[in-house]
Amino acid sequence: MKKKFIIINTIIVVIALLLMFALGVTVTKSEHIDRTKVQIVEITRIYKDNYTSAENIVKKSNENIRVTVIDSAGNVIADSDEKDLSKFDNHIDREEIVAAREDKPKVVSRDSDTVGVTMLYYAEKISDSDSPYGYVFLRVAIPVASVNSYIAKSIPLSLTIVFFAAVLSFVAYVIMAGELFKPLEKVKQSLEGLERGEFKRIEVKTSDADADELLSGINDVADKLEESIKQNEEEKKKLDYILNNVSDAIVVCDEGATVRAINSAAKKIFGVQSAEGKTIEAVTGSREFCAVVKRCVTEKKDGFAEVEIDSRYFLCTVKNTESGLTIAVLSDVTDSKTSEKTRLEFFANASHELKTPLTAIKGFNELIGMNAKGEIKEYSEKIEKETQRMLSLINDMLNLNKLENSSVNAENLTPVSVGDAMEEAASELSVLAKSKNVTINVSGDAKLKIEKEHLYELVKNLIENAVRYNVEGGSVDASVKRENGKTIVSVSDTGIGIDAENRSRIFERFYRVDKSRSRATGGTGLGLAIVKHVCELYGARIDLSSRLGVGTVITVTFD
Repeated sequence: MKKKFIIINTIIVVIALLLMFALGVTVTKSEHIDRTKVQIVEITRIYKDNYTSAENIVKKSNENIRVTVIDSAGNVIADSDEKDLSKFDNHIDREEIVAAREDKPKVVSRDSDTVGVTMLYYAEKISDSDSPYGYVFLRVAIPVASVNSYIAKSIPLSLTIVFFAAVLSFVAYVIMAGELFKPLEKVKQSLEGLERGEFKRIEVKTSDADADELLSGINDVADKLEESIKQNEEEKKKLDYILNNVSDAIVVCDEGATVRAINSAAKKIFGVQSAEGKTIEAVTGSREFCAVVKRCVTEKKDGFAEVEIDSRYFLCTVKNTESGLTIAVLSDVTDSKTSEKTRLEFFANASHELKTPLTAIKGFNELIGMNAKGEIKEYSEKIEKETQRMLSLINDMLNLNKLENSSVNAENLTPVSVGDAMEEAASELSVLAKSKNVTINVSGDAKLKIEKEHLYELVKNLIENAVRYNVEGGSVDASVKRENGKTIVSVSDTGIGIDAENRSRIFERFYRVDKSRSRATGGTGLGLAIVKHVCELYGARIDLSSRLGVGTVITVTFD
């Protein structure tokens, strides 16, 4: 930058000097020509005052002045430089002759036909008794070359002055640049040191008060910057410590799905030493994890999924930030998933083992009840009721177990009629409804992509729950409709209602608002839990509204 400053300023000075020189030459030449014009007029008038005859006057001319006498007809009758007058053309139409004839003499510049150089001409009319018209024209010419020679003589001196002025300017700029750029060199060295983590304050001691003030300001800014860098480094160390001691794996990606940060837990899971700067596919071979992260990066949305990496299961939570970064957190759920699987397997096996003897007991009891009388008949009916309740409970438990282990692929689902499922459930529950004198009304229809068995379990448990907790002579209204691109299933009853305290818990397993009443109605306590699991499986939303003594409305909305 220093060299550029010196070179550019020296060039500017040289150009300025050359322009001044050219302008000076032009002005000097113009002034010299003006003086020559005045001189030629004065010389002509001197010759005019000393005129006696054409031959005598031309003899008085000197080396740089040419004198010509022209008669009134325009013919040259005498010339100081040329003795052969036949070489001259008629001059009557020459500009200086025309001006003199009109008594308006003027200086004219043009190339000479005889000499071949540019000349200044001036002519005046003089009385001459020997001329036919009583006058002749006396013309004086001075070559412009004499003017140019004067200018040429001054050029070497002027160029010498320009040269020495340029050299002095160069030296001055070198000295000035050294002083001017010395503070900047200090600033540069300070910034380079700061970049290496070695900050040194700039010495504020120059011959320029403004430069000292600037350096002081830079020192203040550098102090704050150094403090900020130290704080950032401390914060980064703390963050790295926290990240590397968190049990969950954390991966941060940019908008191109390139890893920008990764903690020790994630490196251990993926089996890599370093990952920063690599694409997510280069870090892990888990297609599930890569697909979840890339989808969230592309769609700028948060995500949640369960993924398997090297035979272990992780809950993957993906969060998009306003800065354009995507943060993925992997929580190892292998142990809990294995424990849950074991529990569910035990649950299913135990349910099956219980169902077999209960079915046998139910069958034998029916045989006994066919011929029983009196107390035996009464006991047989109680056994029938309890075994049926136990079988219903086991069936619900098996259904719930199947739902918890189910997964659905939306692409493989075919549309199912919700209205038909409601009609089928109402038909199956007609005996229960008749025993409680409850009317079931079904209305509307819509197609929904869902497993037929899951849809049936959903509507059957909603309607059954509405019937069991209804009042004598009450009604149940089951309806379905399409609205704003959504399928809305609604079941309302005129039953006992649910108070606000218990509404948030009725979808829990075996939860009963009134345990004595629930036992009397024959419910298992799993119906609404099954409804909840079906909704979670398909991403549906459940809404409940209820008033004590008025009834309850449960609405399920499918996107």
